[in-house]
Amino acid sequence: MSPTDADVLRRIYPRVLSRALGFTRSLPDAEDAVQEAVVRALSSWQRDGAPRSPEAWLLTVARNVHRDRLRKGAWESPHEDAIEALSRMSPWAQIASGDPDVARGWKDELLRLLFACCHPCLEPGESAALALSTVVGLSVGEVASAFLVERRTMEQRLTRARRRLRERGDPDGDLPERSTERMGAVLRVVHLLFNEGYWSTDEDTPIRAELCRLAVGLGHSLIEAFPDRPEVAGLLALMMLHDARRPARLSPQGAPVPLPEQDRSRWDRAAIERAEALLALVADREPLGPYRLEAAISATHNRAATAADTDWATIAHLYARLEALRRTPGVRVARAFAVARAEGAAAGLALIEEARSDPERNLSGTAGAALVSGVLLEELGRTDEARAQLLEARDRSRNGAERAQIEQRIAALTPGFDT
Repeated sequence: MSPTDADVLRRIYPRVLSRALGFTRSLPDAEDAVQEAVVRALSSWQRDGAPRSPEAWLLTVARNVHRDRLRKGAWESPHEDAIEALSRMSPWAQIASGDPDVARGWKDELLRLLFACCHPCLEPGESAALALSTVVGLSVGEVASAFLVERRTMEQRLTRARRRLRERGDPDGDLPERSTERMGAVLRVVHLLFNEGYWSTDEDTPIRAELCRLAVGLGHSLIEAFPDRPEVAGLLALMMLHDARRPARLSPQGAPVPLPEQDRSRWDRAAIERAEALLALVADREPLGPYRLEAAISATHNRAATAADTDWATIAHLYARLEALRRTPGVRVARAFAVARAEGAAAGLALIEEARSDPERNLSGTAGAALVSGVLLEELGRTDEARAQLLEARDRSRNGAERAQIEQRIAALTPGFDT
């Protein structure tokens, strides 16, 4: 198969999968049928050349495969090797990397797939994991890292989710009118996708710009389909505000640059203004949800002319409100850091220590808690304790760039110390 044919398959795969969902009414069955069609295309097109209408060819083969399997009652495992050979990255992400607005052009197909992954028979976490794997194309390892679980655990979770979907089908696979029960899971998928791009688990690529652009594109598609949902606007604004800082997040050598050290003249001010305008449109809508709160936090950072001008008291207050809605380790750690900057390191460290004794938060053993604890302990002059926490943070780091940053801090803490 020529590179051109492979590009064609990557480009049309999402639309074919979405349309196959229309006649299978089951996302796992649609995946199986379309992946079998891709396998046949890899062989047939190399021998006979690509057909005049590749999309129609794939859809016809997928429909025939599905009919045959229904008739025989035989379901085989998808040809993952062939799909991997076709593209290591999701077709959506491949195309979005070259055209940040591509998801807006495929709104209907994209949203159909997202909502299919968020079937009510699945738990929200299962829906998000399935969508990141199926629609976005993240590897099982990347999805596992996003959920802070082992790869084997995620493999089992995805298998169970696909089995349940196959048993239930999805007569509401198209954009459902009653989308409320699925919207939370859909927003979580898009948010997790953006987070993976913004600070990746990839060992060599800490920032994956194509995933950030794809997530922002999905946010635009969602707000066009659901303009009356304030949390949709909040999530899109949040991603735009963070993404506006992306040009300043890497040094010329490719090393991550922490927020206080970034050249703020490189931030995309036009994107920040658009995000702020979007937030203003829903400012009076109640209740105030977590995505709008996170967007307000990011906007407060972006309004500061310099790092020293950051309004940490407001950020700490917003994090307290966010924690009332989302009691997660990450929110507590971020709140603790903001409190430390507003009230002193001891106040921030006390919040972390308080959460360590709370089994519901599961704060012990997280990289973020160890890193922030190490920084605050260092500021308090408790060097030995700081070193122990920083070593733990290093061992739990998400990627090589993060690990290198922590090692630099450890070396500066104790000159000559072997990390």
